[in-house]
Parts: sequence; C-alpha cells; structure tokens
Amino acid sequence: MKREPIIPRLAACCAGLLAPAAGLAADAAATFANLLHARYVHCAFYKAYEADRATGDLVLVEGRSNSLTHLQRIGGGHARQISTRVAGARDVTVMDRGRYLHFVDYMAGMYVLTTVYGCIERDPSSGTCVTYGAMQSRHFDPRVLTDPDSVYEELKADADPGFCDHSFVNLQEAATRQ
Repeated sequence: MKREPIIPRLAACCAGLLAPAAGLAADAAATFANLLHARYVHCAFYKAYEADRATGDLVLVEGRSNSLTHLQRIGGGHARQISTRVAGARDVTVMDRGRYLHFVDYMAGMYVLTTVYGCIERDPSSGTCVTYGAMQSRHFDPRVLTDPDSVYEELKADADPGFCDHSFVNLQEAATRQ
C-alpha cells in the first residue's frame, strides 16, 4: 500500500503546523469568515507526524488519522459536531476571538477544544483558503469558556495536530426540477 501525503505542499507547511506562528493568525478574521460560512467542515487529527522517507519532512498521511471531526450548522456561536471518538452528534460552542477559531465541546466534566489557527493552503487561482491548520486537545480547564486562546496556547504542545477543510463554500447547489 502506497502512502501518499494528504496535500503535496503539506510538507512545506509543516513548520507552521508544528509551531503555529503569529503571522498565520494575522489574517485570521478574513480566513475564518469563509470557514464560518461553510456548510460543512471536516477535520482530521493525528497523534504524531510521520517522516517522509524521501525528504525527511514531517507529514500527515491520508487515511492514518487517529480521529475525524465533522462540523455543520455553524452559526450564532454554536455548531453541530460529529466525531469518531463519541457516538452521535453533539452541540458545541463556537468562539471566534479573532486570533484563533475555537470549537468547544463539554462532556462529563471534560472539554474537547478544537482550535483552527490559520490557513496552510490557498487555492492558487482565487486565493481562498482550502486547508486550515488545526489542533485538538482534551482537558479539564474551565477557563476555555472565557479565555480559549490562553488555554490553547498552554496546551498546543501536547495537542493532536491536524487540519480542516470546508466544502460548499461559495458554490451554488444544483437546482432541482419541479
């Protein structure tokens, strides 16, 4: 079985994935606006990076993620989330603080924090972000409800790295015949 990188340019972006830079967050408001208006957002998270045998670059390999998260109905500070780690759909809180975009799930005293920190790949023709760098952590820190940026900053070194993409943004659905 041949293992292909998820995105050929992902290796070039890997340094940004390992330590999300403040520069990535500079245009966060515009970047997150597209994500917040997408009908569906898909995220894949990994326990660790793999090394590309040819280059030694760290990559995330398609089909080898440890968990998947699907978000829909994003709006009004809330979204519906489906995860491979929990049965059924759950309501989550959406917190767009400008620097990062957070999806916070609270269950049984534990928080699952999914943080999108910036754009890692843009469509070359339109400049629209198509792939976002993201991290996911599990913790018990209630400050996440009032200061998610600080909680993310403290936990990102131990969080699961990953990426998110969106579908159906700026596309018109096919008309149905009546």
